[in-house]
Amino acid sequence: MIGHRGAMACAPENTLLSIHKAIELGADWVEIDVYLVDEHLIVIHDETLDRTTNGRGQLANYTFKEIRTLDAGLGQKIPTLQEVLEVTAGVVGLNIELKGNGTAKALISLLEKVPEIQKQNIIVSSFLMAELTEVFSLDRRVKIGVLAAENIQDAIAWAGKLKAFSIHLRLQNVTLEWVERAHDLGLKVYVYTVNNLADIRRMEQLGVDGIFSDNPVPIG
Repeated sequence: MIGHRGAMACAPENTLLSIHKAIELGADWVEIDVYLVDEHLIVIHDETLDRTTNGRGQLANYTFKEIRTLDAGLGQKIPTLQEVLEVTAGVVGLNIELKGNGTAKALISLLEKVPEIQKQNIIVSSFLMAELTEVFSLDRRVKIGVLAAENIQDAIAWAGKLKAFSIHLRLQNVTLEWVERAHDLGLKVYVYTVNNLADIRRMEQLGVDGIFSDNPVPIG
């Protein structure tokens, strides 16, 4: 079970509180989103601040120092990726989704300081193939997850080019044929976002390797 933005059904998404909650609930992995601001990788899903913080407008119009003064819910700050790496090290796996330009280079620089044993439990995913391509060119040891929305065929082709570890499929588009195709190519299949018990059971029947859930309670 992969906690989506931590455990966003239980705590403000993409905060340290949400990540701690996912760990408490028994998630095996947590997923977060990162943008680059003033050479800092910060953990937030949107390119605007309105939905998840008490800030307003475009993320790009704020400095890192200003962003760190914002309330991301229940008094939580927008965390840095460094803080998340410290919280998750040796505890849960971490799926880092790259959300903006320049994130790949900054991420690889940061991961150079991370112990190899921790890097083995990190997947870097994105819809941005240019960023994933840069990750691949800078460090081929990093596990890559290709995100797919509608065009799964294109995503699978990219996964081949990037020697990807996994492909991440939208719940509404998952079929047995796609799961088997990905598995035949040696790809793990993770599905987002699965919150309904009936959907969880269906994904188990299809043989997917994991699911992203807003409420990552392991199902027996």
